[in-house]
Amino acid sequence: LARLVRGRVRVGAKNERHKISRYSPLANSASVLPAIIAGCALFSSVTPALAAEPSVKSPEVTHTGKAPTGYAVTFRYVNPTAKKVQIRGEWYFTRPGNLTQISPTPDHPTIDSHAILPTAWQPGDFPLPRTGAVGGWPVAEMQKGTDGVWTFTTPLPSGTYSYSFMVDCAEANSPQCTRTTDPNNRPWNEAGGVTKGSTLRSSQVFVPSDRSFNTTDYAWQGPATTKGKLSHETYKSPGHITPKDENWLVVYTPPNYDAKRAKPYPTLWLSHGGGGNEMEWSTQGAAANILDNLINTGEIQPVVVVMPNAGGFPESDLFEAYDLDLINTMIPFVESRYHVSKSAMDRAFSGLSMGGMLTNTFMFRHPEVFQYYGMMSAGLPPEFATPSPAQIAALKGKVVWLGGGWQDFIHAAGFKTNATTHTGPAKQVSAFAQAGIPLVTDYVHGGHQWYVWRILLKDFLTRSAFLPTPYATW
Repeated sequence: LARLVRGRVRVGAKNERHKISRYSPLANSASVLPAIIAGCALFSSVTPALAAEPSVKSPEVTHTGKAPTGYAVTFRYVNPTAKKVQIRGEWYFTRPGNLTQISPTPDHPTIDSHAILPTAWQPGDFPLPRTGAVGGWPVAEMQKGTDGVWTFTTPLPSGTYSYSFMVDCAEANSPQCTRTTDPNNRPWNEAGGVTKGSTLRSSQVFVPSDRSFNTTDYAWQGPATTKGKLSHETYKSPGHITPKDENWLVVYTPPNYDAKRAKPYPTLWLSHGGGGNEMEWSTQGAAANILDNLINTGEIQPVVVVMPNAGGFPESDLFEAYDLDLINTMIPFVESRYHVSKSAMDRAFSGLSMGGMLTNTFMFRHPEVFQYYGMMSAGLPPEFATPSPAQIAALKGKVVWLGGGWQDFIHAAGFKTNATTHTGPAKQVSAFAQAGIPLVTDYVHGGHQWYVWRILLKDFLTRSAFLPTPYATW
């Protein structure tokens, strides 16, 4: 068992050696402690499982030094009995110089991807989903080896990519086709076969940059040497439907978090998009890596980040059930357990897509709770499309920031929820300009996707959140 904890063990009739990847749950010694406590007799029941499902290294990032990007990633999936295994990954690319127009307009509301595969990537290309593709991204066939290991290798430029496997799917876009995470690279809230909170169906991989091929360096999204901590919390939430009368939060505490330091930490409340959950930002969003790097390099001050689950609340007018839970339950819960400031001046609120709309509505109805508001890829509901004099006055002195992707399909046309049309980001900028509400804007190449939101999280933290009011009236 001691050798199992260290990561190597001989198993099987042929006395084969399987090296446990650092991505495997078995790489964490805590996952085998129950076996130690229960007694060494249980080892005989552990061995067959290891022999039947050997660990492989996946994903494996290799510096090739070859075109087009200098790096390649190999994905592996063990399933000797499967007839077909496919991989879906966020790696369609678009060439901005070849676009007929750079951004949507009301008469041309959609900018579609060129669907360039990584093998044809060139400097300047950026990820962009394609309309009609499975979830917007390419699906590729994995190749089966004689050992029952399915493999797929692709070059990739620097950045963070989500991917998932699909096993024995007749059609990749069929509702019956279930995506699964990489067994050797599961979400951090899964351990020992037990999931805390929401279940995810995608894994992530980070690829460094080889400057020889002019890839943008996204090292600030990669794993840091000095890390903060992610914690999954359950709090009492009377009236919440799923889970019943309770809900979940993910809390990030910065590297060297000190619960006794003289100055309490500022907090960023970060919301996911429609259909998401409390785990989205810390997995697909690479939030912990981004925060670790920005704090370690001194670009931002140490901050506590709270990522709530905005789903499962009863129906209410413009998320009012969520708003009241945030004010009356979530914030007191976090303030009672973490060393954070209780001043609105030390609180920021941001979110993407639906979370950005949630930020907008909260900002108008409860502006006093936060000092900094950041909307990503969102717009205004009809109730606030033309801010009233009282609403304009309430936002005086607040820092308001809005970002999005230039190619986002909601940029000019907006979007609908329950047959209600919400403005897109472009119209919100116009509405705020006409109302005289100071607004910091931030647009980058990309669509309605995590590639954009990771960049915007960095931008919001380094350019607006917890900084002095940019339009001061001192």
